[in-house]
Amino acid sequence: MTKFNVGDIVIRKSYGGDLLFKVVNIKYDCNGSDCYVLRGLSSRIEADSTADDLVRQDSRAAYSKAYDELRMAKIAIEGTVPVFRNFIRRIRKRPGKILHIDSAEDFMVQCMDFYRQSGIKCYGKLVSESKQPSFVRQFLYAYRPDILVITGHDGLKKGAKNIYQLDSYANSSYFIEAVKIARAYQPNPDKLCIFAGACQSYYEAIMDAGANFASSPKRVLINALDPAIVAQKISTTDSSRILPPKSVISLTITGSNGIGGRETRGQMK
Repeated sequence: MTKFNVGDIVIRKSYGGDLLFKVVNIKYDCNGSDCYVLRGLSSRIEADSTADDLVRQDSRAAYSKAYDELRMAKIAIEGTVPVFRNFIRRIRKRPGKILHIDSAEDFMVQCMDFYRQSGIKCYGKLVSESKQPSFVRQFLYAYRPDILVITGHDGLKKGAKNIYQLDSYANSSYFIEAVKIARAYQPNPDKLCIFAGACQSYYEAIMDAGANFASSPKRVLINALDPAIVAQKISTTDSSRILPPKSVISLTITGSNGIGGRETRGQMK
């Protein structure tokens, strides 16, 4: 049987090879077989698989395809960026400050570029999901953001049957805990807007923990840039306005199947 290494790019045969993944870890607990932990190259999905379901891909071609997918997503949303920037300059107001905590460096760089192109002051921190609850409080005190994004990779575990059971998810428990800590720091959702989650995340529990927006209501995959799109909209909306969730979610690439939320005050002051 073919063996795979950390860093290999693969597809899953059982899903028709629909997504490109990177092998990020190898465990030895899948009924005595190697169990490969996978993360999406262009989406925020985490999955696991045995070797017999994987097919190795050419790394150069795979990264080129993933880059093109992210580039096309950015093109789709960046048409509004000059409008936002010019509007902000004209009215002389400050967009809300964003703290973006992410486990995926490539995705975080893309999101930070998007914020900066919109004229938004932003800070990015690369932290694995499991450590995000340990770091979120100190980052909040250090940067005093108006908007907090907590994201990375997530997914329903293989064989999970109950979507309302926390241990059915790869990383939702960490997002939930980080949101609880952030909401304890600032209980008022009008003063700190929180987005949390990734692909297939436990949406209801994240919202119950205190998030303004979260993923994924229908347990679908979300685009790597969706958290940034939500944060940018809140940041560049005047603080006198209360945004209905639909007006924010409609801007995302995934839409209402992947992103949900509640009425939220803009953070531009």
